[in-house]
Amino acid sequence: MINRQVRQFYIDKENVDHSITDRLISGGYVQPAGGYILNAKRSGVKEPSQYWHLIYSWSAQSEDEAPFNKSIQCGELIFWMAESSGAVSKEKLNELCDQILAGDVKDRRHWNRVIQSVCYDSIVETVTKAVA
Repeated sequence: MINRQVRQFYIDKENVDHSITDRLISGGYVQPAGGYILNAKRSGVKEPSQYWHLIYSWSAQSEDEAPFNKSIQCGELIFWMAESSGAVSKEKLNELCDQILAGDVKDRRHWNRVIQSVCYDSIVETVTKAVA
């Protein structure tokens, strides 16, 4: 999956339901600083959405053929991509959200890996089937 495909697929997803992602983030699972948070501050964006994170912070700053691969580890971004695309069922995402919020939300390394293992391959399949 490459940037061009990601952008084409997600460009119209800014206002789709992402209530499970919102619950995850409001529960404390969010990158505290650096990365897209720093980029948002530099851009004057006070509360960057995951849509902003993907489209403006990552996609707009990447070449069209740049791979969106497992080196991208931001759990809340991957979670949002899974939810907004329908790549993972709401039931499964609610279960995963419950697990994260019942655990140590500050252990981002662990939960990023779990989110990636549950969501990433389904996202790739969904996006690449929809966008050649």
